[in-house]
Parts: sequence; structure tokens; C-alpha cells
Amino acid sequence: MRSTDNLQALTREIFKVTTKIQSSYPELYFLLNETPLFMSPNEKSITLKDLKQYLATIRMQLITFEKDKK
Repeated sequence: MRSTDNLQALTREIFKVTTKIQSSYPELYFLLNETPLFMSPNEKSITLKDLKQYLATIRMQLITFEKDKK
């Protein structure tokens, strides 16, 4: 099982990335409010798939932002 296959690991990783963004790039952290959490229209609650997609999105934002800063 990969480390991002359970809810606790996913939320921990989202927190880790978000904290890095907050401390290193506050201007990007401000924009996270505009980063949507896409939810499946068939689900009534947030799924692991939704969280994985959100994590991938904020990771890509961080990577792109870091590249642009160099």
C-alpha cells in the first residue's frame, strides 16, 4: 500500500505541502483559497480520490511557483 492510500496519510501530506507553501511562499498560500477541491458529482462526501487530486494540484502549484521564482 502506498503512503497516500489512506485518509490519514493524505491529510498529513496535504498539511505538509500547505505548511511549506505558507512558510516559504505566503503569496501563493493566499491563493490556495482559490484552489478548488473537485468532488465527484456522484459522491455525497469527499473521497480519497478527491483528496489525491487536490494534493496533486497543490503540489503542481508549488512546483510551478518554485520554478517561476528561480
